Amino acid sequence: MLLLNQRRLNLMNNIYRIRRILLIAVVVSLFSFILISNAQAGKIILANDEWTLSNTGFNASNDAAIFASNIASWFNGGSSGSFLVYSTYFGRTQSSLATTMTSSGNSWSVSMAITFDLPTLLTYDAIFLAGNAANNDVLIDYVNAGGNVYLAGGTGAGGAVNEAAQWNTFLNTFGLGFGSPYNGVSGNMPINSLHPIFAGVDYLYESNGSDTLDIDSSDPRSAVVVSSNGHGLYAVYDSGPDPDPAAVPEPSTFLLLGAGLVGVGLIVGISRRKLRA
Repeated sequence: MLLLNQRRLNLMNNIYRIRRILLIAVVVSLFSFILISNAQAGKIILANDEWTLSNTGFNASNDAAIFASNIASWFNGGSSGSFLVYSTYFGRTQSSLATTMTSSGNSWSVSMAITFDLPTLLTYDAIFLAGNAANNDVLIDYVNAGGNVYLAGGTGAGGAVNEAAQWNTFLNTFGLGFGSPYNGVSGNMPINSLHPIFAGVDYLYESNGSDTLDIDSSDPRSAVVVSSNGHGLYAVYDSGPDPDPAAVPEPSTFLLLGAGLVGVGLIVGISRRKLRA
């Protein structure tokens, strides 16, 4: 009788241990489900030309300041942010853009001296690029981690073909691209777009940029939002409009969660039968 009771006690202890392990698995699965369902990549603004946000662009169009403020607001949901300019090109480093950004309460840093890796970039809400090459793989990871990127073409860096190739590994990952040759679009161009970065913007200055491309028209997250005579002037990537990648977990997550729940049910049933025996 003592031996039977000891066996039953050992069986109960083993069952409780297995139940705890399975319950932990279920909690981990549920936590993974929550993380996946809330994960959302960042945003990209692709501009055909760097002159738009240069001092010349600001002088040519009063709407350039509105455009810059809208960019900051869109990247950060209306709140102020911390922005890095990783470029030496004038379209990123001149005073009018810096003044507009800082006067709106944003932090504006211009530096090529940073370590260009994911941990460093994640200390900024957005990265502004033009001309100078940057590691495309790091940029992909940055956007996938929720970072925002404003990238302008038309800088002349290495010529139109080389400039497009310099960025297209990054851009193609998100359904966008730069075209070549340069498009010849110049002057104050009319802006007809309902996208929020163009709210209150009627004209922006361009000077022979790189066409912006939407390479996957079936994906609503990427789109050319301003064009002129067949030339894409501005394109965006925004993970928000398509709920599927964020809302639907991977099949493996469902399987793990389901297996954990089934396992717990089996163990509970077995334990009850054993204890009645």
